[in-house]
Amino acid sequence: MSVFDRFLAASLPITPRFVIGRVAQRYIAGETVDDAVRTIRALNAKGATCTVDVLGEFIEDLSEAKATARDYSAMLDAIERESLKCNISVKLTALGLLLDEEVCTSLVRDLVVRAAPLDDGFVRVDMEDSPVTDSTLALVRRLRGEGHPVGAVLQAYLFRTLDDAIALAAEGIPVRLCKGIYNESETIAYKDREEIRDSYRQSLRALLEGESAVGIATHDEVLVADALALIEELSPDPSRVEFQMLLGVREWMRDELIAKGHRVRIYVPFGANWYGYSTRRLKENPQIAGHVFRALLGFK
Repeated sequence: MSVFDRFLAASLPITPRFVIGRVAQRYIAGETVDDAVRTIRALNAKGATCTVDVLGEFIEDLSEAKATARDYSAMLDAIERESLKCNISVKLTALGLLLDEEVCTSLVRDLVVRAAPLDDGFVRVDMEDSPVTDSTLALVRRLRGEGHPVGAVLQAYLFRTLDDAIALAAEGIPVRLCKGIYNESETIAYKDREEIRDSYRQSLRALLEGESAVGIATHDEVLVADALALIEELSPDPSRVEFQMLLGVREWMRDELIAKGHRVRIYVPFGANWYGYSTRRLKENPQIAGHVFRALLGFK
């Protein structure tokens, strides 16, 4: 990674919004349900399934939570109408978790009930920063206990993740395993790349040895290779395992995995609240920021 890339990533807070918008076009489906449908249809044609996220989190009023739930409901209507191979991923803070947990739970439950009859009738409850980890997992367990098709996300950079993976695997709760992108304290999270990779490997093994359906969510070539080796070693039921990737990131890897017969699901974000998501992803991937900014400026 060049000094230029790191400088651009650090300067994102003062970068004009329209520039971030230009950079983000590759990684955001658009602002409307129709935009998301077009993107999902194209990915389905390439052999990938999808999960769609209505962008927005850390809302300040429950009216915003209910509006987000309506957007998800409209998306589920479109998935059914267009026969798309797609489910949904929800962030609890966008559905009111920090304002009223019961309202949040009710909104998620309503979406799960709406999604359940669809061909890919499943709702992934995304993981956010550490202050909501326990409440997020509690809500997933509550809805699973009611018989609803929901799953969780674990972030490998947290010290606690291996224990969570062992517990969720024993309970048979579907898990997406990612590295994690929030800025967490060194008292609770690994900072070293190799330590994060080691946590990912251990957690993935625990999940594959358990009863969970597993989403292997990483673009790290080393971890993808390790995951493929672990799948070959353990021979889990192929229906339990899929690779998951972000829209617009390492598309060559996506195509290669599909060509080799692996299930691949693409995370498709859309919505008016694209700015926060975009800046966070660009900070996470300074090389992407550098590449696209060079293109905008006309440099090779």
